[in-house]
Amino acid sequence: MTEEKLLQLLQTQYDLKNISLEFLREGGCKTYIVNCEKKYLLKVIGSAFKNTAKQSVLITRFLEENSFPVPKTILTKASEAIVEVSDDEPLVLLQEFIEGEEPELENPETAVKVGALVGKLHCLMEDCPVQPFLRGKEFFIGRYIDFLRQKSYPRIAAYEELGEQLWKKVEKLPYGICHGDLHRGNLLQTKNGEIYFLDFDTACRAPFMFDVMVMCDMTNYFNLQQQDIEITRAVYENFISGYTHHHPLSPEEKLSFSDWVAIRHFQLQATILEVHGINCIDEQFIDYQLYWLNKWIELQK
Repeated sequence: MTEEKLLQLLQTQYDLKNISLEFLREGGCKTYIVNCEKKYLLKVIGSAFKNTAKQSVLITRFLEENSFPVPKTILTKASEAIVEVSDDEPLVLLQEFIEGEEPELENPETAVKVGALVGKLHCLMEDCPVQPFLRGKEFFIGRYIDFLRQKSYPRIAAYEELGEQLWKKVEKLPYGICHGDLHRGNLLQTKNGEIYFLDFDTACRAPFMFDVMVMCDMTNYFNLQQQDIEITRAVYENFISGYTHHHPLSPEEKLSFSDWVAIRHFQLQATILEVHGINCIDEQFIDYQLYWLNKWIELQK
């Protein structure tokens, strides 16, 4: 959809005037800043992501109605949350623009505050009318093993054994509706300290600890350092002190954090291969990831 057509759509559907568009970024969708009397965030979402985008908007609207800090969805003149011109055209979503930066979880007060908000989120989502996909062993472990088979990776047995061991430790943990990609890049902290949650496109039913781990994991994906492990432990401790004021965590859940860090590597590797193709990593890289995982597990003993 051209910028000229977007401007026309904003005028006719939202009754905005004196508009200019400022391209911001492109990933799963094209994102623009809309400059007019106020600033807005405009998302232009392609056909491959239409279903997840619709789910995301339903979740965001539910959270907004329950006073949880998410960007407000701007409705059209016809009170629609999304503009869908036709099956062949992308979806258009307009939200309030929030000026902010990623929160610094290394700050203990911030980690506690974010933990409390995630605890509230997990409680609220129990009443959410949206029922997203269930994410279990196949998603977290199996996808990557399948890719390694396709690549005829010679040491696949080590990954298979490790994956089985890890999943056995977490398979009985409580599930709920999770954000699904709850890293700091999906939070915004304003100058006055308010924290907003963004992008629920990958919301899923998964163990609560998956969200907790993604937010608290401060380790370097490519280079495991003791200093990062210590920072991660401090962030996690502060985070759960806020989280458990609103949502309980069993002793088994709390102890599973290190297992979820390792599982995240299986899950994230599979996602990278899905997006960039099976040849985007080589055998040496896969070997190093196995070394990282074994070193991580050894350091937890």
